[in-house]
Amino acid sequence: MSIRTAKFNGISYKIDISGPIDGITDSPKPSGKPTLAIFADLGTRNGLETAIHEALHACNWSAAEDKVDSTARDLAWFLWRLGYRHEKV
Repeated sequence: MSIRTAKFNGISYKIDISGPIDGITDSPKPSGKPTLAIFADLGTRNGLETAIHEALHACNWSAAEDKVDSTARDLAWFLWRLGYRHEKV
């Protein structure tokens, strides 16, 4: 994957795509770079949903988990139906 960092809400996150769970996002830190990790297969709808879910956390850390879940699910389904897929680089 060529993306190593991404900026959400003015905070730069280190991007990690290798691990044992679907994904996780660190809380914003005053010093250092938090990590946004996506471990789900990005070629699947679950992977797309996980990427959106973690990005939503990074955009609004205080959002309730159930709201993040439902928003990520709805956006992933919408984008998947439009034909968005992860392109391997």
